[in-house]
Parts: sequence; C-alpha cells; structure tokens
Amino acid sequence: MTTLATRSSTIATPTDSGSSVSTSPIDISNEFALSFDGAEDFSRAVLDSVVSKRGETLSISVRSDAETIDISTRLELLLMTVGMGAGSVSARVGPSFMNHTYPAMRSLTQALDKAGFSGMWTPVGGRNIRLMESWQMFVSVDAPSATSGSGQPNRPDTLLEVVSADQIPTDWFRTRVAPRSSTKGLTTVYYNSSTRPTDGRDSLFDRVRRSNLTKEWRDGIRRHFETADIAEAVTAS
Repeated sequence: MTTLATRSSTIATPTDSGSSVSTSPIDISNEFALSFDGAEDFSRAVLDSVVSKRGETLSISVRSDAETIDISTRLELLLMTVGMGAGSVSARVGPSFMNHTYPAMRSLTQALDKAGFSGMWTPVGGRNIRLMESWQMFVSVDAPSATSGSGQPNRPDTLLEVVSADQIPTDWFRTRVAPRSSTKGLTTVYYNSSTRPTDGRDSLFDRVRRSNLTKEWRDGIRRHFETADIAEAVTAS
C-alpha cells in the first residue's frame, strides 16, 4: 500500500500496473486566487455551514478534476489550520487512489509547506495527515485504507468531501461511507466535472444535485453551484 512516507512536501511516487504519477511540483502559487464567483460562493457556503455547524449538503459542478483539487485544497488547508488547537477531522472520498487521492494528498502537503507548516504536519497510517489536533483523512473506492489505528480518527466531524461523485458507486457509498458520516453538524459536499461524459445512468452526484435544486426551489437557499457555466459566459463575452 502506498503511504505518505515522509514529512517533506515530496511524497514517494506510487506505481500501479506500470503507470506512474509525475513527481513535478503541483502549481499552488495561486492557491488563494479563486477564478470564478461560482467557486467563491461555494467555498463561502461550505465554510459558513462548517462554522455554524448546520451540517449542510452542498454540490458543485466544476470544469475539471484539477479545479476540484484547487478548491478542495484551499478548504482543507483552512480547516486544518483553524482547527489546530481545538481539533478538527475532515475526510475526502474519491474513486481512484492514483487519479484522485494521491494528487490531492500531494497538493495539500505542498500547500501546508507553502503556508509555513513544513515540519509541523505528520503523515499517519498512509492515508491521514495530521497538523497538531487537526486531521485530514483520505479514502479511495479502489484502494480502501485499513482500519484506523490507535489514536487515529475513524469518522469526520467537520467536512466530508465526495470527489468525482458521478464515478462513486451509490451502493458502496451507502454501505462504506454513510455509516461513518452521521456526525451531527457534519458538512458534506459533492464535486463533479461537468465536462465528463455520462452513461445515462442516475449517479450519486445526479441524485444529490437534483435534491439540492429541489430544496433551492422551495426555500430559495442556494445549495448547488456551477463554475462551468460562469467560465463559458466569460469566454463568450
């Protein structure tokens, strides 16, 4: 099992059936410069739900998996640093370790280093990152981590991110994730790339998006966000 082997921002590159992940640095130079209002509004809604402990379920359609990493890294970094003293546990669920989880772990550890926390964060158990009393957990559908060890959290209490939710089997999510995401006040967010072709079936993301849009129609409170439509409008203008 591939693990976060060191405390430096360079994580050992995993391989899978001959494939590899590039060791070139991930560009996080603009980590606090959100490009479009859709991402800004989404991030504000997430943080508002977390701070107020409302436990909202939110969704966002993005332009690419890279944009998902960009948005989620900022949220994870902020929550980890804010919760250093009081404690915070967040989790990120993705379909593929190689394509989703590993790049996200690298992005977060590089962001922590860039923010001045180099030498302060610690990899734990291969899929967890700890910063004093804050934890960020990473879960993959195709390579689930082992049972949490002594002293390690086994469920999030702050934020649960479901990445590329259209690719995560609904039954797997219901049996493996839902039982561990019932903490009162836990904010849950679902990401999906709007440019990815669909197979016509109703995905986990489709169901969440539809539910959020229905609630929006009833009470006027925004729960679903888009960055793709805004990007297209800017290009067209």
